[in-house]
Amino acid sequence: MWISLPVPDMPHHHLESLAAEVHRTYFSKVPPLTVRWGQQITRKRRRSIRLGSYNHHTTEIRIHPLLNAPNIPAYFIQSVIHHEYLHHILGAAHNRRFHAYERKFLYHREAQEWIRCNLFILLGRRRAEFQKRPPVAPPAVPPQLALF
Repeated sequence: MWISLPVPDMPHHHLESLAAEVHRTYFSKVPPLTVRWGQQITRKRRRSIRLGSYNHHTTEIRIHPLLNAPNIPAYFIQSVIHHEYLHHILGAAHNRRFHAYERKFLYHREAQEWIRCNLFILLGRRRAEFQKRPPVAPPAVPPQLALF
């Protein structure tokens, strides 16, 4: 009789190393925070996704486990960690000050572009559902000739 044991998920990203690099580069003056993967929730299609969260009571950052995949770039995970560290330092508001500090992350533009192009993957949808529809052309109006 064979007993099937669950095989642990193979980690693709070493979260502690990514978090340590973010801390060392941007937040070395504050004590390091605990950063861990969140719990896996099985849902095939989502309307939204929370990529990371910061708990003010436990001072812990949780990163969505869907980001622990080979097709997710490490800089994107680091951008989420950086964002959550900013909540630790600046509070919950996403105001101008917060966004100014957020832009100081070295790969901020690349991370924004990556999520813009790949959000459909994280939501469990096809790219076609997220592609913008072509703009509707205005109705063709014959050119008018004005003499005076």
